[in-house]
Amino acid sequence: SIRDVSENLEAFVPLEGLDMSGIITRLRSQKTKLEKEIAKLSGMLNNQNFVANAPKEVIETNKEALESAEAKFKKVCEELKALGE
Repeated sequence: SIRDVSENLEAFVPLEGLDMSGIITRLRSQKTKLEKEIAKLSGMLNNQNFVANAPKEVIETNKEALESAEAKFKKVCEELKALGE
């Protein structure tokens, strides 16, 4: 079985009868999207001007979003590795 990672759900699905190339393509797409999101959020949080001028709530929201994106990225990478990618 493989684990499918989405926003708030983690599901385990049997491999029989699945389009593995489609799954791998989707995971690669998720990985690319998450890499961009992580780079954007990291850039903002590492920018001293942004941190100095942004409201604390915005900074906290971005930190939480970064942590979430990093956790999802790790899961997607684990799935790709499990599928031989």
